[in-house]
Amino acid sequence: MIKFIFMLMFMMLMLVYNKKVMFYYNICFLMSFMYLFKYLFKDLIWISVGFYSKFDFYSYFLILLSMWIMGLVFMVIQLEVTNLKMIIFMMMLIILVFLFSVSNLLLFYLMFEVSLIPTFIMIIYWGNNFERLKASFYLLMYTMFISLPLLIYLMKLFKISMTYEIDLLKMNNFIYLSFFDYLMMFMAFLIKMPIYIFHIWLPKAHVEAPVYGSMILASILLKLGSYGLLRFLEIFYMKSLEMSFMIFSVGIVGSLLVSLICLVQIDMKSLVAYSSVVHMNMMLCSLYTMTKLGFMSAYILMVSHGLCSSGLFFMVNLYYERSMSRLMFFNKGMMMIHPSLSMWWMFYCAMNFSFPLSLNFISEIYMISVIISWDIMMMIYLMMICFFSSAYSLYLYSYIQHGGYYIESKKVQIIYMKDYLILILHFIPLFFIIFNLSMLY
Repeated sequence: MIKFIFMLMFMMLMLVYNKKVMFYYNICFLMSFMYLFKYLFKDLIWISVGFYSKFDFYSYFLILLSMWIMGLVFMVIQLEVTNLKMIIFMMMLIILVFLFSVSNLLLFYLMFEVSLIPTFIMIIYWGNNFERLKASFYLLMYTMFISLPLLIYLMKLFKISMTYEIDLLKMNNFIYLSFFDYLMMFMAFLIKMPIYIFHIWLPKAHVEAPVYGSMILASILLKLGSYGLLRFLEIFYMKSLEMSFMIFSVGIVGSLLVSLICLVQIDMKSLVAYSSVVHMNMMLCSLYTMTKLGFMSAYILMVSHGLCSSGLFFMVNLYYERSMSRLMFFNKGMMMIHPSLSMWWMFYCAMNFSFPLSLNFISEIYMISVIISWDIMMMIYLMMICFFSSAYSLYLYSYIQHGGYYIESKKVQIIYMKDYLILILHFIPLFFIIFNLSMLY
């Protein structure tokens, strides 16, 4: 693992001499393959890789996802590359790899907060619209608001247990936490996920961010909240069992309400952003069942949602660059102009509502089974969520593919080979991991 971290450091230094982006995304893909073959394991033991640095099964695929998505992001920025962009993305990759491979809670907290800075820069510098200032402050205020109380409670935790090591903290049984203490500690991760009620920053940040910002935000930065939540649930297991009813109810009702909000969206990017909120709230419910299968299904959804939503945001941007609008009305009839993209829209929209033969389908089957086993009455909510989820995905697909087209045929730009390659590289892991699901158990 130290080899990979050094490799990332040297990639930063290489920016001085080598400005070719192709070199960097190829290294990212190469690193992800090396990492996949070197550490392919399925045990819940921690592999130590250095001082305060070790990772286990729950970090494994998220580090892999970070490397893969960063490679795709480098491919996206190939035509508009600047030194600042490259430095920001390299820093982002280093922060993410460190975050997923530390076992010390204080270092984890530090990386968790530092990851906000590159995102803020992405939205405020390279966003397209005038609203980007408001969106970036929403992001900053929502996520920073609760982070200082979390730091104070981490220090209090250290005072009680005299360690920040996750493995040792799991051995302590923190039964005497008050409701307020619990909420203060978990709210930082719940807002980052985001849980319903605190989700307003997400659609705003997505809509104003450039395409590569949206890809990173949807695929990796939302997973920081769920990864942190997963770690904290392992530590505060008994208290979480008591609190599960309250958070579960917010998550399941939130999923249902946000999926209804998706059906009235007229902005493509906004619809995909709200669909992320639906998935994250479902994932929250499966985590709070406090079962092994609930954790596993949430983990599989982290990986599958990361790839699927990133691909959808990229395709929305392909249309936006050609029609100069994200409104569905101005993107009607695209099947006549770009018929080859229509197939990819069908694939990704189908994966978004968990069609069989996608990784999302596996995670959703497990989720439904654990949530129903937790409480049989949840079946009614789940049926409605699954129905509306397929409804808004099909609404997105059918509305923009069919009908009379708005763009003049003279102004139609071609779609580059690179764009198809990015879509294929999003699709390959989503589809082919199904043939080796033992990796995820």
